Amino acid sequence: MTDSQITYIQGNIKEINQPNFNLNKEGITLFGSITNLKTFLKGYFITRLNEQEFNDQLIKDFSERNFVKAKITEIADQYFIAKSDLQSFYDEALQSNLINEIDKEEFINNSLNFIQKSVSSQHQFGYAKTSLRKILEKQYDFIFSNGFPTNLLNINTGIMTANAGDSAQFLFLARAILAGYNCSNVDVRSSRYDAVVDFNNVLLRLQIKGVSSSNAISFKDRDRGGQGIDHTHITNKGKRITSADCDIYVAVDKEIGICYLIPMHYVDSLEEHEITSINLNTLKQYKENWNIIAEVAETRRI
Repeated sequence: MTDSQITYIQGNIKEINQPNFNLNKEGITLFGSITNLKTFLKGYFITRLNEQEFNDQLIKDFSERNFVKAKITEIADQYFIAKSDLQSFYDEALQSNLINEIDKEEFINNSLNFIQKSVSSQHQFGYAKTSLRKILEKQYDFIFSNGFPTNLLNINTGIMTANAGDSAQFLFLARAILAGYNCSNVDVRSSRYDAVVDFNNVLLRLQIKGVSSSNAISFKDRDRGGQGIDHTHITNKGKRITSADCDIYVAVDKEIGICYLIPMHYVDSLEEHEITSINLNTLKQYKENWNIIAEVAETRRI
């Protein structure tokens, strides 16, 4: 990072950390695009995180503000950090630190005791107790890791966005294969579906999208963007996803790998009400509902 780039960030960090920030002429000259600016900021932040004293200071500053999320921007501006990068740091560091204050065996026993008190059949609980303990032990560290690690190598934001989409696709394929389904990836990126499943000689087309902390999914493609691309032009606008494109829409939680299998007849019904996005909490009937594959295949036979 050049001295001119550092000076620009120091003079504009408050604006950079505001929503809908746009580069001015000087910023474009120095960085070329907002994506490049974010990459520079992340790289600068990661370099500083190598200093344990800096890590401790960031947590101390947040503690003094009672860990109020609204105060993160204030700290980010103070140290010339992107707000999103600092929040990601706090999400991971503070959650992982909790494990140092918890006794693993006590946590597992308390969890089992809670389950035992909540169920009606103690014989049923007694049968499942050993399996439940094993799962709790396997998941224990994962609970405090804030989901799967993300972008540990500080890959360019634009590239990482595309890679994250691929990760959701392969997460689903791995889950489906493990569940026993005959499925395959579609390598042609211009295709309107990402994978196919052969269920009893019926080929089903699946479009797969990743979701993370927002907990919402969109039934519309993202607008095309990037350096030199006018994302406002009609040809670069994302298109509505319909049953003409695929048979099942799969939303994959990239943090923990949970899959929502949504039949396209449901998605088409939302179009009648001009709904393009929906919260996953309203889709519990499709959460880990792998029977949807058989149900949709059956309708295709008719």
